[in-house]
Amino acid sequence: MEDEIWLDLLNSDWHDYRGTGKREDRIDNPIWLKQFLESWGIDLSGIPQEQVRASLRSLRTILRRIAEQVTARKKISPEVLKGLNLLFDRAPLTRRLAFQKDQPQLKFISIAGRLDSALGEIANSFAEALVRGDPSRIKICKNKDCLWVFYDRTKNKSRKWCEETTCANLMKVRRFREKHRIKHREFSYKRQ
Repeated sequence: MEDEIWLDLLNSDWHDYRGTGKREDRIDNPIWLKQFLESWGIDLSGIPQEQVRASLRSLRTILRRIAEQVTARKKISPEVLKGLNLLFDRAPLTRRLAFQKDQPQLKFISIAGRLDSALGEIANSFAEALVRGDPSRIKICKNKDCLWVFYDRTKNKSRKWCEETTCANLMKVRRFREKHRIKHREFSYKRQ
């Protein structure tokens, strides 16, 4: 579940985890947006880019609000839930029974426009994580400078940071330095 489209979209609102205060809305970056769409097999060619960006930002806001409510162990507010359900309404699917190598498969086919279908699929991937996964495993990085959303796959659900190599190490170094800074102050007061 680490490689989920909903996580990619949520984390497109990038914050510099090192605390510089830099922030980037990667949806505005044409290279990132192209890679995002291509890597998930979404073809939105011919749709005005500003419409695509605005729609993705709107969906990201809805998903972020739900993620924040889930991580705070709060009930998802009805107005946010309504926003998500409206996306499903705008992206209806039909089913087709097909056979591949003599095996029956049920295929879902969108009967909506491409943009509505794409938004519906992203929303659906998030809903699937809530319904089929464990909502208590959806977490927000404890590094106040990062706020990356991730799905905790540890056995005891103890992960606090998005990544070991970035935020976890950074936070450990910060705690170590703060601890030694306090000890150094205490030692310098004793010497006076």
